[in-house]
Amino acid sequence: MLPKGTDVHLDALRLEIQRRFGRPVRTKTDCQLLEEQLYETLGAMVSYNTLRRFFGLVPGGTSRGAVLDILSAYCGFPNFQAFTSDVRRFQFYYDWTRTIDREVWTEADRDQLLARVALEDFNAQTIFLWILYKLTRSAPVRDWFFWLEHPVWTSNELTKAQLVFFSNSLADEFRERLADPAEMAELTQSPASFRWVCHFFADYDTLQSGYMANAVSAMSARIEVPLYFHGLCTMQHFLGGTWSEILPHADASVAAGFTYDDYPILISRYFAARFWAHFLRHGTWDPQLTADYLVAAQAIDPSLHYLLGMEFLPVASVMGFHGPVLQILDSNVLKYDLRSTWSAAVDADLVRLARMLAYAQQGNIAEYLALKNQLQADFWYKAYRTYLQALCAAGDELAGVSGSPHHSSLATFPGIQRAISNRNLIP
Repeated sequence: MLPKGTDVHLDALRLEIQRRFGRPVRTKTDCQLLEEQLYETLGAMVSYNTLRRFFGLVPGGTSRGAVLDILSAYCGFPNFQAFTSDVRRFQFYYDWTRTIDREVWTEADRDQLLARVALEDFNAQTIFLWILYKLTRSAPVRDWFFWLEHPVWTSNELTKAQLVFFSNSLADEFRERLADPAEMAELTQSPASFRWVCHFFADYDTLQSGYMANAVSAMSARIEVPLYFHGLCTMQHFLGGTWSEILPHADASVAAGFTYDDYPILISRYFAARFWAHFLRHGTWDPQLTADYLVAAQAIDPSLHYLLGMEFLPVASVMGFHGPVLQILDSNVLKYDLRSTWSAAVDADLVRLARMLAYAQQGNIAEYLALKNQLQADFWYKAYRTYLQALCAAGDELAGVSGSPHHSSLATFPGIQRAISNRNLIP
């Protein structure tokens, strides 16, 4: 079986064969003449009917690897694999030669590039990342709109992982440019561009002040997704230690509710709101929250269970409710072994940290350390990295593990410090 994504290489091979052959291959006669030339040149036999199928003159499946090796040898390559490597190399050099000093893109060129991005063409993805980098470093914010208002971003052609990758790869640029309220205000002039940047780069590092705080402030003027906006505000006040400000946002999230078609992070924020609404009023855990959460987990794709937990379980755990958190995690409902992609590393480690914090509070240090060794810190992208580090430092402090390398990250979030210093404090 040929590797996925070889169609472009087959097209390139057809072109190269015709170049060597000296004429287009369009008829049965052309294929018969090419069969003869292949045999004369290589001493290898490829029937003219096979050639007709290869050139699409008659219906048929993909040629066998041995046939492609012969055709590649006719073009001067040891085998088809060597030919494909050369095609990829040529395409890479060609793409970048046309890109590196380019200042103007037509709409047609932009559309073609973004179509390739949607197909996960890695050349196109790196070129687009380069374009975004140059734009966000120095171009006026209004120049971003040409690229970010394109329908590819809202047509479900791209995965969430692709969108998160692009936005998080520009973390420093977004933080620097959009820490200026005037630049953020200009970005809001294009709702699609604002959504592209601020929904997929929900940056916890600057949620208290700077880029993300400006984004939240801008969202307040036009709340498109209540669970998203109020969820961010809830997290903003949790991390900042201003818990008394959480209740209006928690109540608004609960009132908004969710559907099972919502993205699971939003559902996670709904349950986090349920937790805060009850805790802030009563200082306790609502038993119904456990039951309702497990019902929700049963209703969504198990491969998304990490996403369902990442905004809710670590907060509940660091706040001291290790019993209910472990009850949820130890149920037979949740499945946490179905995702291994790049984008799942942060989700998985946030849920893992929820369990670690619970074990630390129980004094189960052996299990705590075993889980700590499973953390995938190399995959923590910037939007969540300091938050994850702070949770690690909180766990070490609760577990009595000295020498945590992340104390500076913990100091960034007064709310996490408050949570671990006085578990019984009711705001």
